[in-house]
Parts: sequence; structure tokens; C-alpha cells
Amino acid sequence: MVDLDKFIADCRAALKTRDPASVVEKLVQDVIADPKGLDAAFAARTRGNSLKDRMVCNDEELTVLQVATAPGLRSPIHNHCMWAVIGVYDGEEHNRFYSDAGPKPEQIGEQLLKVGDICRLTADTIHAIQNPLPTRSSAIHVYGGNLVTREGRSMWNPRSLEREDYEIEQLSRYTRELSELA
Repeated sequence: MVDLDKFIADCRAALKTRDPASVVEKLVQDVIADPKGLDAAFAARTRGNSLKDRMVCNDEELTVLQVATAPGLRSPIHNHCMWAVIGVYDGEEHNRFYSDAGPKPEQIGEQLLKVGDICRLTADTIHAIQNPLPTRSSAIHVYGGNLVTREGRSMWNPRSLEREDYEIEQLSRYTRELSELA
């Protein structure tokens, strides 16, 4: 089984390096190489299905969580205002990337992550995720800060595409709404 305490400690050590996201990317690569062990480690430490329930570390410097997406799950467009590393270890995660240079977000790219794939997001990345499969997908997400309270974060209303302040409960409502439409 993957040792999440050691993983978190290694991520904290990476924060002291010149390029923490690159070091964390290697650490994520190592843990997703043992998908059953990583899934068992998360199962032993998490309860419930909400984003907060899936977090194994969340403070001002670092957030580590399992993102277990139900079939057809779709998130609204959002940003993080910090770097992130995503590693898929079961299923797939479809990321769509956006620019907010105009009045509405405009899609500028996409990346389908499959088992063993990693995606590194910069602090200015704006994206939305989707599980395109009829089965659950799982990924480890590591953020260089507090995912819940980071100031300046935004999300976009899926109906109007207007920018709104990030609020985790509203993000969850939008995710449920979008997922039902899928």
C-alpha cells in the first residue's frame, strides 16, 4: 500500500525546492505506478464523496486529495490560482482548458488523461474536468496551496458563463447540475 504520510512529507520537502511542481510531478508518477496501493491508501484515510471528504492534506502550503469522479461527472470551469499536479490511476479524466481574455471563457485546448498520465497545471490555468467513462475514475491531485480558501479563485456559472467568486458549495451544486445533463 502507498504510504500517504510519506508522500505528503515528500511533497512538503519539494515545496522548499526551486521548482516544486516538477519534484511533485515525479512523486505523483511514483505513486500512480501502484494504482491498487494508492486506492487502498485513500480508502483507509477518506470518508464520503465531497471534495473536503477526499482530502488527506489541506493547509496553506499544500493540498493532497483523491478526486474520484462518478460516471459522466462534469465540473464547471474554474481556476486554482496555484500550481497543481494531477495523476490518473483509474479510468480517465478529460480536461478542457480556457482563456478568459474575452468577455466569456474560450476553450483553448484539451487533454484526455488515461491511467498513468499526469497533467501539470500552472497558477494561471483555467479548466473544467469530466469523466467520459461509464465507470468511476480516480486521480490524485496535489496543489501548491490551500484548495478551499485560496484567495482570488474563480468559477464560471455554467448557464451564463459569468465569472463568480469560487465557493466550494456552489461549485458542488454546479457539478451536480452539469453531471445530470451529461
